[in-house]
Amino acid sequence: MLRIVFRGSALGVLTLALLACVQPPPMVIETSTGDVVPLTSWSATLSSPAGKLRGTATLAPGATYRETQATVTLSGATPRDAHAWYVQLGECGHDRGILVGPQVYAPIVIDDQGEGRSIVMLPFTVPTNGHFFVTVRRSESEASPVVACGNLTKVPPVDAPTVAEARGP
Repeated sequence: MLRIVFRGSALGVLTLALLACVQPPPMVIETSTGDVVPLTSWSATLSSPAGKLRGTATLAPGATYRETQATVTLSGATPRDAHAWYVQLGECGHDRGILVGPQVYAPIVIDDQGEGRSIVMLPFTVPTNGHFFVTVRRSESEASPVVACGNLTKVPPVDAPTVAEARGP
């Protein structure tokens, strides 16, 4: 009986070890032209004109191809404040509108140390190209002034060659 329990435990440990080594394949979509495009993450460094407020923003594929996880973190903010934030079309200073609409973005609530984070699942496929940015507003109001901004750029896949490697010697 002890031998069976030991074998079962050893088999379970071996199975878990093998599963830990297996990475799921990257999520891909097929475009209208038939091209297969991998879904990759986007990131931005958020900064304010005064330089006190700073943070990061990321867009990443969600659990399905139909959703995008957006995360914004802030530091250097006034304790116990709350800030609206949005993923927008265009670039900082050249706003072309909020993606999806303001109601899906949970405000960033700042703690006693001046830090905060908001994570939301957006109801669209993570973009494969284009120009996008994240704005943070002074208050929870969509109409309040922008206090921090950052342009989103694609995060290269881990196994993608660097620009220098792609160009060759």
